[in-house]
Amino acid sequence: MGQQQKSTKGTLIKGMGKNLPIEMFGDPVIKRKLRKLLRGCAGIYALYKNDRLYYVGLAQSLRSRIRSHRRDKHAGKWNRFTIFIIKKVKYLKDIETLFLNIAKPKGNRIIGKVHRKTKINRKLRKIIREYQNR
Repeated sequence: MGQQQKSTKGTLIKGMGKNLPIEMFGDPVIKRKLRKLLRGCAGIYALYKNDRLYYVGLAQSLRSRIRSHRRDKHAGKWNRFTIFIIKKVKYLKDIETLFLNIAKPKGNRIIGKVHRKTKINRKLRKIIREYQNR
């Protein structure tokens, strides 16, 4: 018999909190617990207006970034959020780009880019042009 393969599930995403209400930041006990739990946690977050995705972002400090959106240009445009705590910070921008290009949230102006000069991108563009010319 062969060796059993070990699951890689959970090696990038360390934790996730889904469908959390903005009011959590108004409760002093919960606020203190969130501060302790999320200290030093980077990741991706999604802001929702009810069940509709409004905005996706990345943050070196999830807690402070979400709190800041309560008072910036996004204030009042969302009331729930989801966080993804990411283990490998170097992948944050790529993960955010994936989310933005798939979901195209209303509140995001910039959707991120994939480096155009990679060998596979050049080949894909060539195939796409060929298809469009047929």
